[in-house]
Amino acid sequence: TGQDDFVVGAPAGADGDAARVLPLRADLGGDPSFRALLGRVRRAVREAREHGDVPLERVLRELGVRPSPDLHPVFHVMFVLREGGAARGPLPAGAVAGAAGVDLLLAVDAGGPALDVTLGYDPDLFDEATVGRMAGHLETLLGGALAAPDTRLSRLPLLTAAERRLLLEDWNATDADYPRTACLHQLFEANERRTPGAVALIFRDERLGYAELGRRANRLAHHLRSLGVGPEDRVGLCVERSAEMVVAILGVLKAGAAYVPLDPGYPPDRLAFMLDDARVSVLVTQEPLADRLRRPGVLPVRLDADAAAIAARPDTDPASGVTAENLAYVIYTSGSTGRPKGIALRHGGVVNNLVDLNRSFAVGSGDRVLAVSSPSFDMCVYEVLGTLAAGGTIVMPDAALARDPGHWAELIRRHRVTVWNSAPAMLDLLVSHVEPRPELRPASLRVAILGGDWVPVTLPDRLKAVAPGVRVVVLGGATEASIHSIVYPVERTDPAWRSIPYGRPMANQRAYILDSHLEPVPVGVPGELYLGGVGLARGYFGRPDLTAEKFLADPFSPRPARIYRTGDLARWMPDGNIELLGRIDFQVKLHGHRIELGEVTAAIKQHPAVRQAVVVAREDQPGNRRLVAYVVAEGPVRPGHAELRRFLKDRLPGYMVPSAFVPLDAMPLSPNGKIDRRALPAPDAARPELESAYAPPGTPLEALLCGMWREVLGVERVGVHDDFFELGGSSVQGAVLVNRIQEHLGEIVHVVAIFDAPTVADLAAYLETHYPEAVARIRGTARRDDAPAPPAAPPGSGGRIDPARVQR
Repeated sequence: TGQDDFVVGAPAGADGDAARVLPLRADLGGDPSFRALLGRVRRAVREAREHGDVPLERVLRELGVRPSPDLHPVFHVMFVLREGGAARGPLPAGAVAGAAGVDLLLAVDAGGPALDVTLGYDPDLFDEATVGRMAGHLETLLGGALAAPDTRLSRLPLLTAAERRLLLEDWNATDADYPRTACLHQLFEANERRTPGAVALIFRDERLGYAELGRRANRLAHHLRSLGVGPEDRVGLCVERSAEMVVAILGVLKAGAAYVPLDPGYPPDRLAFMLDDARVSVLVTQEPLADRLRRPGVLPVRLDADAAAIAARPDTDPASGVTAENLAYVIYTSGSTGRPKGIALRHGGVVNNLVDLNRSFAVGSGDRVLAVSSPSFDMCVYEVLGTLAAGGTIVMPDAALARDPGHWAELIRRHRVTVWNSAPAMLDLLVSHVEPRPELRPASLRVAILGGDWVPVTLPDRLKAVAPGVRVVVLGGATEASIHSIVYPVERTDPAWRSIPYGRPMANQRAYILDSHLEPVPVGVPGELYLGGVGLARGYFGRPDLTAEKFLADPFSPRPARIYRTGDLARWMPDGNIELLGRIDFQVKLHGHRIELGEVTAAIKQHPAVRQAVVVAREDQPGNRRLVAYVVAEGPVRPGHAELRRFLKDRLPGYMVPSAFVPLDAMPLSPNGKIDRRALPAPDAARPELESAYAPPGTPLEALLCGMWREVLGVERVGVHDDFFELGGSSVQGAVLVNRIQEHLGEIVHVVAIFDAPTVADLAAYLETHYPEAVARIRGTARRDDAPAPPAAPPGSGGRIDPARVQR
């Protein structure tokens, strides 16, 4: 159970047949020995019998507890000891638990020369195989306790020898060959030599062959080498999505250094912290971004302004001396202490992951991969370096349309993309966009790789309906273990599933599910997931304390090795797959982003008017999971929704800013004095306090848009001057909204419209200008003007769209 304090029911009579049942508290606190536990149980039984003259019904009545007709109100497990003789035979297992109103019942008949034991169970909760394993665990446990009664409970054996071998060895038998001495850029160089003329990258109208991409990356690498960059150095990388982004990644790696991806949309303070924390001395960037990133001691290399100097460098492979054990990149993720933490990955572990993934799903020179992930998200490592390792082609979306499913669908069809790789939320947007539009369906897709978040059970079948030849692969793991460690190819789905199985360890990876004492738990029993193998990161850059806390010595390896504690709650399924159950800490994953709720809470507490704050992830509407902040003010003046959002936008990336802020007079507390998160109220649907006053819709189009916003955002009232994102909308919800607009207009509307025109009034004006005939149909009137309608702004053409704002 994972508990050390619980209640067991036992009949008050000596023969197990008495009608009255006593609740006995079993206290295992402090990890006592088995002999000490026996003493505790004897005292509990004695005290219960001494005070057993008070009927349980009276106690429940005094406490105001209403008994349930189907389940006992105090305990769910019962122990029955019968000493009247074995002639009566064992208790019927199928009827015992249900008749007693409990989940499990252990009946022991001690009347004969041997104990006759029956384990009864509720068949609605357990199957026969599970209970059979439990019986085997009990037998193993009792044998170990009798053999060594002074052993602490946590050290007593629970698993049979065969089970232990299955969990620790057989299901972790993943050894496979891979290029152990290779670096990431060397996988690209092998394909460059093999097929120099093959297309490595497509961006807009530009096509770069492997040889040309290699020459451009080499020139940058030589330029970086001339600045003293080499192995173990960290080079900042802040570049907009383009061909230059791929050149920059390869150039840094070829110089022997590790790259530190910096999202241009992050707040300046966060970027400054990452540059300082990673001790970056050289920053590869572009002129429009350079001013925002100036730091003392950081030398900028501008790919545009310094192009002439870079072009003058040699285009041959530099000799950097880098090895597979050197750093490849440092990626920053949310940190529970209020600051992001950098995860330091070496070449060898990532090489193993990319080679395994390409080999397992036959990704090769004929494949094209759409690069939809941000460089700050480690799934981008596969889209760029994994594709180049396979000899395939990267298809790069336009920066201004990087979150637009219409643009994705267009690129997939135009370039016959075969591999999709993203968080589930992004694939959901693509599928939702193409489902009602047969002409846009991504028929060329053959593999869809999903990771970074929970996958909706219905998503694989929805994708297969629009791309019949696709194979769906779900990957799990952590950035701390080189992107992916667990794989589950989805051959079919079951509507009865609560979630898609997590899967099995990938090549040269290991997975353990352990209890709080680092002992393996049986099949079906929840525990914490630990990852091991060649993919493990070095640790957290510059954080030896946190590294020691999260990266432990592998207690089951015959050779020195480490394991990483993920914080994921999981259990083994009987077929050897892992089922993910949730988290044991306050980390969440939202739309593919890993968020430490403690970092968001810490940022809110920096506001001078906030005394207490807590942040949770809620899903009050199915499919709409969002961050909600609960705030107790320092004084009588409460900071409002708009003020707190504005405050946080200067400190956190947009995806970490809560969509709702709930003011409280005081936090609800549990009996032990901790914040009771289950008692936090759901946010109401009232329109939050905004800087703009409420203004009602004035046209049929505005009224239609206000209704759509209310439905998507779950807000009772929307004014025409309300900002979609100030109301708590996310980029994912923006794509959902645009999808609904398209359904009404019968026209393709790019998602960037909601970024450029984030109020109802602005969006209505945008639609009136670019889609007048469709809008006229909504009004039920024809356009009286015979002048031709102005064309819709083409993707990336500018118009009223500000690409920088879209990135933010």
